[in-house]
Amino acid sequence: MEQANTDDCEGVSAGAFVFHSRPNQSLTHRQQRIVFGSLAAVCFATAGGFALLGYWPILPFAGLEIGVLAWALGALRSREEDYEKLTIDGDVVVLEWQSDTHGGRREMNRQWARVVCDCRTPGRNCRLSLSSHGRETRVGQYLSDEARLELAATLRRKLQA
Repeated sequence: MEQANTDDCEGVSAGAFVFHSRPNQSLTHRQQRIVFGSLAAVCFATAGGFALLGYWPILPFAGLEIGVLAWALGALRSREEDYEKLTIDGDVVVLEWQSDTHGGRREMNRQWARVVCDCRTPGRNCRLSLSSHGRETRVGQYLSDEARLELAATLRRKLQA
């Protein structure tokens, strides 16, 4: 799940660094409905065929299967507003995020901010965060390990400049 870009946003000076990432939403609402309807039709048609042959206990399992699919698509839809935004503008580093029902904002002084990148194995299972005054805030949760490492290098350069 990854989509990221660096661009200038409203209220930010022209020389500012802005990193914005959000989960990859590969299906639109319409496409989700088509996929759900198609899978439900195939599942219930197959279950109906078996029920006509006398294997009626398959019907509750087919309903359960479609119910779980509906729940999964609903869970994906509930996270479509999630995002992370990191702005480095002058001496201020601002982190903003929305994840599920939790959101927040944290401001740090650029001179005190440090990039912390911990990988369990070299280049894999990486955790990226910004630290200042003993508090760490995770960054790049929607990125792959490679993209997190690239972001860590970029942030180190931007914070030292």
